[in-house]
Amino acid sequence: MIPRLLAAWPLDRLQLWLAYGDGTEGAVDLEDHLGPRCLARLRDVREFRRLQLDRGRNILFWPSGVELHAGAPYRTLRQSENGSSAQRR
Repeated sequence: MIPRLLAAWPLDRLQLWLAYGDGTEGAVDLEDHLGPRCLARLRDVREFRRLQLDRGRNILFWPSGVELHAGAPYRTLRQSENGSSAQRR
């Protein structure tokens, strides 16, 4: 089961910092999780910074219609947990 996504902050160049309810947190690159059409919409910095979190559905979304379920980036962070991009508190 995917833990609840508690917080998300936009970073630079299509990257987000995500924090999950089990203490997992770290930076993820959206180019690893979204297709070209979705990425094209988020290359506009203003749109990218309008990131929102729907805690009820456990997804990230943007006004342009791009959605990302919290599970894919969570799995990426857990796989790289021993590296420098993810931390567990």
